[in-house]
Amino acid sequence: MFRFIHASDLHLGAPFEGIRVESPEIAEALSRSTYEALASIVCLARDEGAAFVVLAGDLCNQADGNLQAHLALRGAARELRDAGIPLLMVHGNHDYLAPGRPDLDWPDNCTVFGPRTGEGEAPAEPAIVRFQGQDIASVFGLSYARRDETANLAKRYPKPPEGLFSVGLLHAACGPVSGHASYAPCTVDDLIAQGYDYWALGHVHKHSILRTSGPTIAYSGNPQGLNPNETGPRGCLLVTVDDSRSASVEFRETDAVRWHIEDVDIGSMSREQDLLDALEARLDTLSREGRTSLVRFRLVGRGPLYKLQADSSALIETRDHLRDRARSMSGPVWTESIQVRTEPDLDLDARRASEDLLGDFLRIADELHGSDERIAELAEMLAQPLTSSAAQALRDVGLTSRWVTPEKVREWLKQAEWMGADRLVRAEE
Repeated sequence: MFRFIHASDLHLGAPFEGIRVESPEIAEALSRSTYEALASIVCLARDEGAAFVVLAGDLCNQADGNLQAHLALRGAARELRDAGIPLLMVHGNHDYLAPGRPDLDWPDNCTVFGPRTGEGEAPAEPAIVRFQGQDIASVFGLSYARRDETANLAKRYPKPPEGLFSVGLLHAACGPVSGHASYAPCTVDDLIAQGYDYWALGHVHKHSILRTSGPTIAYSGNPQGLNPNETGPRGCLLVTVDDSRSASVEFRETDAVRWHIEDVDIGSMSREQDLLDALEARLDTLSREGRTSLVRFRLVGRGPLYKLQADSSALIETRDHLRDRARSMSGPVWTESIQVRTEPDLDLDARRASEDLLGDFLRIADELHGSDERIAELAEMLAQPLTSSAAQALRDVGLTSRWVTPEKVREWLKQAEWMGADRLVRAEE
């Protein structure tokens, strides 16, 4: 029996520029967090007596420059060498093997798999891992030669040697992946056909097991959340291989900073003080978790405080109050934004059928909401480079233009529908 660590998508050197404008202290904590997550992976490998560590791409946030990130990765390799642990890795779309990369010497325990650029090339040899004096595993991987890798790299992997536990190390979109580009696309069947025992995948930032055995296929997810959409625990996988070459997988947390999305129901609230009390109580709970927390609050439900939907200045003032309030709490916690998804006390379905201005408005909104083509056009338009004032307005509600997706446009449209309906009802009164 032996164990190994599967990790990916460290994104060392991620800049967190938008947050740096609002809070240099929090941005600094986030910048450190990617390096701290790498340190946690090294500690876990030592503590668990890992036979080897595999890293499945996007280890640095960019392919060229950023010497600090590459030095940190080499430093981790040296620490693993000192513990007698081999490190095997591939590079993905963010850190592809491009000209301009820092040219560094790597320790002899480190294997960096290069790219293959054509089907006609002779297959490269897998790396053989020794543990306690015995050959125990073969590992093979392919790095990206360019950022936008569209070939099915899985089909270029050689058949693994018999008799050893085999690991395929791949940065790829296996099947449909939400929120990620379809780089090096492949299917589960493609991976099964190659004959490996375990596929260590990278690229998707959410931990998931695509197949538990024959072979085991897993995304480790990223070891540190990078934005408000990457909530909850982040980490790596500790894989235990028994004498029958069967693998069992455990998720282990490594994140130093954690993102949260907290829904707060306004249904029972009649005063702004009720809302402040609820938000402060949530902050206090998060501050006791023992790590830096960043929270996005979402106000939901129906009630008198729905009026906050139309008062962006009140939301910004509330957010800033929470940031000030958190300074006196037991642990570092920062309010990233407050988003409003509340609804007025209206029966929109009934009003949609009415022959009046409100009915016309709701039917137009419904028609737009149901058009995938028009939603996509709006998303493309809104994702264009913004003026400084427009960009600041997005940051005020916790967004940047790169997060403008069709799903986000649908969310905004629904909010606009409720806001418009509420104002038209008030005009009737």
